[in-house]
Amino acid sequence: MFRRKLLAAIGSSLSLPLWAAGAEEKVWDVIVVGSGVAGLSAAASALQTGAHDVLILEKGPIVGGHSILSTGYVAGVDTKRQKKLGIVDSPELMLKNMLDIGGHKNDYELAKIVCDQSEAAIYWLEELGIKWDNHIFQTVAGMHPRSHITSPVRAGYDYVMTLLKYVLNNGAVLKLNTKAMDLVHDRGIVQGVLAEEKDGQKHKLSAKAVILATGGFTANVELRTRYDPRLSQEFPTTANPFGSTFDGATGDGLLMAQKLGAATKDAEYLQLIPFWGGRLLDYVGGDIYVNTVGRRFVNEGGSWKEVSEAILEQPDREMWAITDSQSQKGASLGIKLMNKVIKKADTIDEMAAEMKVPKKILRETLETYNRYAKEGKDPFFGKTQFTQTIDRPPYYFGKERLGVHFCCGGIKLNKNAEVVTTSGEIIPGLYVCGEASGGPHGHDRMGGVALMSAFVFGRIAGSRAVKFGKA
Repeated sequence: MFRRKLLAAIGSSLSLPLWAAGAEEKVWDVIVVGSGVAGLSAAASALQTGAHDVLILEKGPIVGGHSILSTGYVAGVDTKRQKKLGIVDSPELMLKNMLDIGGHKNDYELAKIVCDQSEAAIYWLEELGIKWDNHIFQTVAGMHPRSHITSPVRAGYDYVMTLLKYVLNNGAVLKLNTKAMDLVHDRGIVQGVLAEEKDGQKHKLSAKAVILATGGFTANVELRTRYDPRLSQEFPTTANPFGSTFDGATGDGLLMAQKLGAATKDAEYLQLIPFWGGRLLDYVGGDIYVNTVGRRFVNEGGSWKEVSEAILEQPDREMWAITDSQSQKGASLGIKLMNKVIKKADTIDEMAAEMKVPKKILRETLETYNRYAKEGKDPFFGKTQFTQTIDRPPYYFGKERLGVHFCCGGIKLNKNAEVVTTSGEIIPGLYVCGEASGGPHGHDRMGGVALMSAFVFGRIAGSRAVKFGKA
């Protein structure tokens, strides 16, 4: 079903004779490199700002990049929905949370833009066709209940397909299996890209402006160990945990931009998270993490940096994630049960036997946790967000390890999404958004804000690129 819908959505675009005789002489209003939500948001914004000729290049065989794989929680102030649920929030509180999570290493101006424009982005996506679930969640490492989602099983898909439908219906052209190899420039002004098709054919494509939305470099082991020597081959990426699928996050945009003198911001901060093992939830309050002797060891609602560093201190760098029948589980449940990554148990003792932990300790851990959940406070680890107790069988549990998930930094950008050089100048005609960029997050990313940042700066990049081309 997914394949049929995807092919239907992009079929007409792929059939266009883009590389026909004379096509390389065409000057595009905007070329967007990358088809995740940042790139598609940039393309949509460019079209809304008046661009007529927008080309989207995707080196992979399918649209969406990491975005289409995302669980899809989007952090944003939403006065209308939050007020109905009795949630008090503001851009100022969201900014405080971002800065606290980011260790106050964030570019303050950029983080503030994300927070100030988050509500407008929520409603902009609605206008494009996104239908939000009316619940508001505190996602893991989200710090406050402000995260939106369309569905717990396909949210990333929803965002990609909604944006893709909009841009294709409004005249954008998409080319899959086409990699941007280098930036075309004249006297420091970017004027297009050198692209290579899967069969090796190369094309020099001209544009009034280029937007890099190429994602991070989590899948490039050589590059990531240059910034963080700890992140060797031992750690898989969360987008390709078993090494069996395509993962295009190899830092292409960063490497191309650096040739023109682009600076980086916070590129040394790569985020590790537990994702493809026993964890079934991406919101706070419905599961607990225990070590290999059955005891809690961390605030499950803490920052990803806090959680990952606590896991790294555990024996064999692993933990168990436990939930029960009450929680709202994601799309991975079925396949994890089938592959026995997740197991089910009708009693705590049965679960403890499967986990090979002392039954008495695990019972005490759950009893204590459930008491804290009822009281709404956790004196040991400081957890404050509880959505349920964990006491209704069957219990779902599985062992969890860390994977490299997200680049908190990347190409340095300014408030207009322009690429900034090591000397503090801008590179005319070159813009960046999404995980390829660095600045808003600091040394750690707040839960749900990666997608929001991609939407916000994608919109900014698209509109600014068009305005540059018209100047």
